[in-house]
Amino acid sequence: MADASLLVRGGVVITMDPARRVIDDGTVAVRGDRIVAVGPRAEVEAEWQAPQEISAAGRAILPGFIDSHAHAGHGLVKTMGGGDSEAWSEACRIIYTLASPPAFWRAEAELAALERLRNGVTTGVSLLGGGDSIMRTDDPAHGDAHCQGVTTVGIRAIVAVGPTRPPHPREHASWENGTERRYPVSFEQQVETCAALIERWHGAVDGRIAIAMLMPVYREERHDPATVAEIERQGRMIRDLGRKHGTLFHQDGHRAGSIEMADRMFGLCGTDAFVSHCTDLAEADIETLVRTGTSVVHNSSAIAQVRGHCPVPRLLEAGVTVMIGSDGTAPDRGTDMFRHMVMCARVHQRAARDERLMPTGKLIEMITIDAAKGIGRAADLGSLEVGKKADIITVDLATPHAYPPNMPVHRVVWFAQGSDVRDVIVDGRVLMRERAVPHLDEAAILAAAARETETMLARSGLAHLTHVDPGWGRVRL
Repeated sequence: MADASLLVRGGVVITMDPARRVIDDGTVAVRGDRIVAVGPRAEVEAEWQAPQEISAAGRAILPGFIDSHAHAGHGLVKTMGGGDSEAWSEACRIIYTLASPPAFWRAEAELAALERLRNGVTTGVSLLGGGDSIMRTDDPAHGDAHCQGVTTVGIRAIVAVGPTRPPHPREHASWENGTERRYPVSFEQQVETCAALIERWHGAVDGRIAIAMLMPVYREERHDPATVAEIERQGRMIRDLGRKHGTLFHQDGHRAGSIEMADRMFGLCGTDAFVSHCTDLAEADIETLVRTGTSVVHNSSAIAQVRGHCPVPRLLEAGVTVMIGSDGTAPDRGTDMFRHMVMCARVHQRAARDERLMPTGKLIEMITIDAAKGIGRAADLGSLEVGKKADIITVDLATPHAYPPNMPVHRVVWFAQGSDVRDVIVDGRVLMRERAVPHLDEAAILAAAARETETMLARSGLAHLTHVDPGWGRVRL
């Protein structure tokens, strides 16, 4: 009998392998950071033994979920504005440039990564900022703090960094001993920050941390030659830096015509690129995605899907890789990927008046194997197969809301929720067992988040955005 380090045994194994096997009474064997066996429990356990076991009776065993688009920083500002998108975006601009020292980014990273862990997300993409593409790339200390926070929790992270939206220089601020110091930040300084973060963190922590490069989306209908030339120069520098170090490239907020423009004018698309939202696309945008192999992140629960529509079924039929991202956290959504799968289905079924669209199996693919493909990790993530990384979760299906005990794939999508995730394994390490996360002091993480939020509100002068009329008795804010 061969020695493994861990057996996850006796559950319904939803493998997401090429055959999409579902094994009713299965076991996954892990040795070190890799999966060494997947199959019926009797067969695997006749061959493998391990000093550590997780009983998955009554549960589904799945590959860890991949959340392919979210925002660092948002975890401490998600309650602000009460649904006022303009106020929210302006708050992000102020906070992420003027009122967020490294301690803010560290506290938020631990909080957000812990939320993801508890929801079964083992790999998450996070932009280092948000709003109107306001990135915190004036100094590597902020990115360092974020990566350190994620490392403490132990999940995988792809951290997207890049310049703020022009014009440059843009004013930023640092805080030392309670004193604010403001200074201008050029595009070139932000590139230097990105380069430093790549050197320090890309491939760090046994490969669990990666850096992706990012550029704001250009979508102007009228093109000033000088502006276009500057965007082209900036895009070339960012793309060249990423390609030199083998990073992914990401853009947030594409809509009608902007994808075709990004490729035709700036050459930003490619098999190493993935783009989010992608609402109200023109045929030229879809053709560009297909031709260049660029992947799409569909943020089914985001406000952008209210303002426009991402044509996911059309993209899938055209052969585009489409992932589901939480776009979290924000005033109306978190990182519960079960919720976002259901939203994805209902959005497109309603748009087409066709309940047959977005079947259950495709929804799970979009947060596992398809997402792994979209972020360039299909060779080692996204499915339970021998040789792949041991990123595994169990989901409790022995609950009133997930019964009766049949149709397990259907129940995972339509009835399970983030709080049903019981066990989480990343790189073969058990991070959460029976909902307990013993390597973390959760009370301390929450206390740090509360402390940094209060400090941020005082520094930014935005505390009034946490006291917003919820709209009792009205149908419109």
